[in-house]
Amino acid sequence: MNEDLKPTRTHLKMLNETIDLSIKGHNLLEEKNEALILEFFSMSKDMDAKKKDMEQKLVEAFESLGNAQATLGHIETQYLGASVTGAPELNISEKKIMGVNLLKINTPDYSREILERGYSIADSNHHLDDAAELFEASVPKAIKVGEAETNSGILKKEISKTRRKVTALEDFMIPSLERARSSIISKLAERSREDFVRTKMVKKKIR
Repeated sequence: MNEDLKPTRTHLKMLNETIDLSIKGHNLLEEKNEALILEFFSMSKDMDAKKKDMEQKLVEAFESLGNAQATLGHIETQYLGASVTGAPELNISEKKIMGVNLLKINTPDYSREILERGYSIADSNHHLDDAAELFEASVPKAIKVGEAETNSGILKKEISKTRRKVTALEDFMIPSLERARSSIISKLAERSREDFVRTKMVKKKIR
């Protein structure tokens, strides 16, 4: 903001309005940032819980898969695994938090009956069936973890961007506007004093 702005009452009014708007904008950005930070920590906590749940399921799933490979053989297990059909259908959309677009993934229940998986149950055993069931249960959990990680990254960037805007208003724009206003007020006061003195001198001459 040019602090040498022409010292007129019109410009002073304009500056007052601009400062008021800047302060309101600053306060709104601070509120937004605080809300985003709370959401970020809440989401991070929820993501950690989901990740632990997913990892536990995967540990159990790989343990059952190892038992299947030990009893059926590695090649047979691979063959049966390659026979599995179908994949989860993802419904991807967006949701907004404080004006920020976040990822939203709706996953259907991916649990299936043995006969729906596509491999021959005659060549399988309960270890492979257990592994398939556990991996199916892990799929939606892994998707939700991915969704949470993506959204955490988006929120982190938005928090950083909003903080920069708040800092720019606090440290540069509002102080510059206030200095310009003070300069105009000072010059208007000085002009008013000069006008008063000039008026008195004119009155003396008239007398």
